[in-house]
Amino acid sequence: MADIPPPPDRNEPSTHEGSDITRSRPDSPKDKLQRLLLSQQQIRENKEKIISFSQPILWQKENPIFFPKTINVIQGKAGVHKSRLAETVCAALLKTPESNRDLLDFKRNILTRYAVCYVDTERNLSDQLPYSLQQIQLKAGYPIEDHPYGFDYISLLEFAREERFEMLNMYLDHIRKKFPMHLFIILDVITDCVFNFNDTKDSMKLIDMMNQTINRYDVTFLCLIHENPGSTDKARGHLGTEILNKASTVIQIGFEKDSRNHNTNLIKINYLKCRSSRKHDPFFAEYSDKEKGLVLADPNTIKDAFDSRAQKAALDETIEIISACLSEEMQKSELIEKLCLAMNCKERTIETRLKAIITHKLVIPDANGSVHTLCKRQEGKEVIYFLSD
Repeated sequence: MADIPPPPDRNEPSTHEGSDITRSRPDSPKDKLQRLLLSQQQIRENKEKIISFSQPILWQKENPIFFPKTINVIQGKAGVHKSRLAETVCAALLKTPESNRDLLDFKRNILTRYAVCYVDTERNLSDQLPYSLQQIQLKAGYPIEDHPYGFDYISLLEFAREERFEMLNMYLDHIRKKFPMHLFIILDVITDCVFNFNDTKDSMKLIDMMNQTINRYDVTFLCLIHENPGSTDKARGHLGTEILNKASTVIQIGFEKDSRNHNTNLIKINYLKCRSSRKHDPFFAEYSDKEKGLVLADPNTIKDAFDSRAQKAALDETIEIISACLSEEMQKSELIEKLCLAMNCKERTIETRLKAIITHKLVIPDANGSVHTLCKRQEGKEVIYFLSD
């Protein structure tokens, strides 16, 4: 191995022929072997050392979120503030020492400089994208008329889909030379960066390019992707499946549901994958008109949402037991006794649930698939409960 030249500096653009992301000609077999042996030599040299893992780029409170030279994902349904969450991440990385804005408790590694490069594919160029970029600057502590060094952005919206992969490649080569620091690149949304996100070849070409980039240069990717309508956590297309496999951190954002399964104003930010750390607990946010972005949710808002969900779960359990035990009319005292024993509840709690089931005419299915409602009538001093069709 002595005749193999040393690998290029990982922090500088490579001068080895054929090593740029975009190549003017295909590698020859000899070139490919040389690249393979160069990477082998680099692995060998690193294996000889005590491994010191990189410090995180960004924390949320005490939790490490993004690490250098990784691929990361924010996923969610349309309209759940994926881009606003990405705005907050960007602002935290660009934040000035003078800024006192609370950015969802995101904090960057202050010992490293970052260039934030935003690649947008969806918003118009007249107001939507410029407004989002303004919000990043304001949250980071810059006036909108400034052009902070290390904050770069482009739109691929005006390019045809079959051109976007090539244009993204060209842009990555350009910003590597423009910014001699760690690049944090946001792809919003990643499925629009390829011709067909359901095509295996198109998907793997983009993912392979990102993997090559993070291994050769000081680059980290944050990819935004929509979830399939109707699914719980499935990102769109073949590209969505593959990007989640390759990602180091996967964050899911979505609205919490109320007791009737309707969206509330409470936004849950959940960690589906944390390769470089333990899996963190979710945290909650809400949209603020005053801040024009996401803020940490008020504890009372979180409590109210969970109380509502708990009440719904309790009513569902009560309905299930009533369906099983109330095949015939039953006195109130007997029914409450059965329910108290089955659910380990106090009599007053059961009475409250029975009242809610009757008041809201909640449906009670039986074993045959028929549905009923809970009713009661007075017979002298006794109250009789029964199911009515």
